[in-house]
Amino acid sequence: MAKREYIQRHLLIIKRLKSTPSTFDELLNYLLIQQEITGDNFDISQRTFQRDIKEIDSIYGIEIKHNKKEGWYEISDEIEEKPFERIIEAFETLSALNFSNQVSTKLLLEKRANKGTEHMHGLLYAIENNLEIIIKHQSYWKEEPELRKLQPIAIKESNNRWYLICFDTVKKELRNFGLDRVQHLEITTLKFKPIPYNATAYYQHAFGIETYAPVTKIVLNFNLFQAQYIKSLPLHLSQKVVFEDATNTKFEYFMHPTNDFIMEIMKYGENVIVEEPFELRETVKNRIVTMLSLYQ
Repeated sequence: MAKREYIQRHLLIIKRLKSTPSTFDELLNYLLIQQEITGDNFDISQRTFQRDIKEIDSIYGIEIKHNKKEGWYEISDEIEEKPFERIIEAFETLSALNFSNQVSTKLLLEKRANKGTEHMHGLLYAIENNLEIIIKHQSYWKEEPELRKLQPIAIKESNNRWYLICFDTVKKELRNFGLDRVQHLEITTLKFKPIPYNATAYYQHAFGIETYAPVTKIVLNFNLFQAQYIKSLPLHLSQKVVFEDATNTKFEYFMHPTNDFIMEIMKYGENVIVEEPFELRETVKNRIVTMLSLYQ
């Protein structure tokens, strides 16, 4: 069986059990329906399914247990939603790209610059093993690239870019570097003590990579048209609807009102009004006035 079918079968099993516990026959029926859609071969035996269970645990860290009382299989622990959704999205995109040679005029892709993902595997290895790294980094503000000696902590995605979160051993401070500007990566053999830093907690209220502004409540008022898009693709995990009528929807957020977020607000133009906090409202208003003056 092709490796693509093998991986896709794993993801389909996880997807099914994530939504509802199922017996083997129910799972097999689900796989056969998907087989009709994709054209792949998902017809498996009980023995193959038992092997899949072990491999899903080993590869994805997702444990599938057999509930003998109910006679069904179920995922024992809750799966964190977003990371698994991204795995599914990445694989489905890869499958589409593999198929795209046959339908090149039907699948239109944006042309993107280098994102630095070629360094990701090495960086994750260094993070996992607490190994110092040396990178050659090209800043936007300097003509020549600089060598940086770093202790890597985590990798974060923001606005279709990837960033390395790390401790700079020379400047003695936490920094982040865009992977798209890393020209060279060297993984040293010098180990460092794990840094007591929770990147997930640190960035939980961030929009993007900036966190310099204090966390605050933000209320945005979108018109009916734009609100539908904001509901389907939230600006932040803290987003919640606090008011809605026939013409407007107010969304509340709890986050850092940084420049990244201000730029995001401004791209919606006349479709949004900042209601809270006052300081953010004034900042956006002043930028609009400045922009208007450029066209006088």
